[in-house]
Amino acid sequence: MIADFRLPYGGLIDRTVAVPFTFNGRRLLGYRGDTLASALLANGVHRVATSIIYGRPRGITTAGADEPSALVRVEQPFAEPGLPAPAVELCDGLVARGLNGSGRHPEPADPARGGTEHLHGDVLVLGAGPAGLVAALTAARSGARVVLVDDQPRAGGSLLGSEEFFDCGAALRWVDEVAAELEGCPHVRVLHRATVFDANEDGVVLAVQRLTESPEAGAPGVGARHRVWRIHAAQTVVATGARERPLAFPDNDRPGIMLAGAARTYLHRYAVRPGDRALVLTTNDSAYTPAIELTESGVDVVTVLDTRTTPPPHLAAECAARGIKVWAGSAVSGTEGTERLTDVHVTCTGAGPVGGSWTVPCDTLLVSGGWNPALHLFSKAGGSLRYAPGIGADVPGDAPPNLQVAGSATGALDFSDCVTQGRAAGRSATVAAGFTPAGAVPLPYSDARPEETPPAVMWMIADEQAGGRSVAGAGKYRPDTRFVDLRRDATVSDVLRAAGGDGSS
Repeated sequence: MIADFRLPYGGLIDRTVAVPFTFNGRRLLGYRGDTLASALLANGVHRVATSIIYGRPRGITTAGADEPSALVRVEQPFAEPGLPAPAVELCDGLVARGLNGSGRHPEPADPARGGTEHLHGDVLVLGAGPAGLVAALTAARSGARVVLVDDQPRAGGSLLGSEEFFDCGAALRWVDEVAAELEGCPHVRVLHRATVFDANEDGVVLAVQRLTESPEAGAPGVGARHRVWRIHAAQTVVATGARERPLAFPDNDRPGIMLAGAARTYLHRYAVRPGDRALVLTTNDSAYTPAIELTESGVDVVTVLDTRTTPPPHLAAECAARGIKVWAGSAVSGTEGTERLTDVHVTCTGAGPVGGSWTVPCDTLLVSGGWNPALHLFSKAGGSLRYAPGIGADVPGDAPPNLQVAGSATGALDFSDCVTQGRAAGRSATVAAGFTPAGAVPLPYSDARPEETPPAVMWMIADEQAGGRSVAGAGKYRPDTRFVDLRRDATVSDVLRAAGGDGSS
């Protein structure tokens, strides 16, 4: 029997194949298509690991390889000491344990060996989300040799964790049609489960591809489990998307606190509810959609706490129609719970309950502090960055002539802008590589509404919003629990001290 947090419908998992696995000595079940993280959430397991320095309980924060706190040691069918749970694909007989501090070298030594291969192309596209797919298709239809690299088992990017519809039908149907055309082109090479870890100004990119989860790889743990690709391309299109930002507030690291976008991914991609009763803390419009969709899936979303003085009217109205309260000028001032979240302390300077401060019992807190374009590879390949104050993040500046960037990696969050940029980047790369573009690739129209209310640019809850809590107070030291880096237990105070402050604000 699969646990209670799994929805009886939906998701991209294969419900015909139950997959047994063991976590911390406990036998559990998931489905084919699950990650270890989604299967743990489906089974009601929220405390996954312990923090490296302070030994604090930690849970699942994200839905991707950028997971900072839910780190595990895989013991079978292969041994690896420190992997993010959302990046571990579930397989029959998987045995894993949550890390208690730092990882240790697996024993016995892993007998598997990987290889290195070279791959040459005219246009290399990094990322198989909407912008990357359109860029790759534009280049492929011109006859250019195209290499498309993505870290997921299937194409789609952010669309894998949404329920968007296009004018041509379901979003994932469009994804599958584009992916099928690319896979069917003899001059196109698609690398799934491949993570790019280096790029240089000469158009050479290094990627490591996981082979053990691939159907063609044979039995897990047999032969090579990884392959390193050295990819040479005349032109590179960076379509690596954006990452949701957390917010720093007291005790922001408890199991049950996760990014709003991650909760949406678990809901739609894995058919998993992150909890029973939730609050949402946001600085921008994007967290409203997960709140609405989780409510429709049966989660009791009590309140959206919007740090802005004026929430988006149309989204606030949609929340009100579903019984979700929206409180402007609100923030989280602390949390309670051990194995998982039990209560959230809230302060409000806008329209909220009398008194301006109260406690809400809940087991889930979804957080969105805005979005950062994923530009590490763009920067490594010679691109410069500039700060965009409107979104509080770096965006692409000048780029070398062999580098294009498209999609939310540019700071654009509207779907129409992303795919339009993808087509333009694909065309520019095609021309620069010496090919004549074919006719313009038709672009789908999404029913998702763009953000309309400017975000609040902030990365931590200010002292007055956090109930006046400080590191040093009343003559005695109180440790700071506003974590900035969950993986390394770094706090706001650590950052302020490093920047020359005293860490007390």
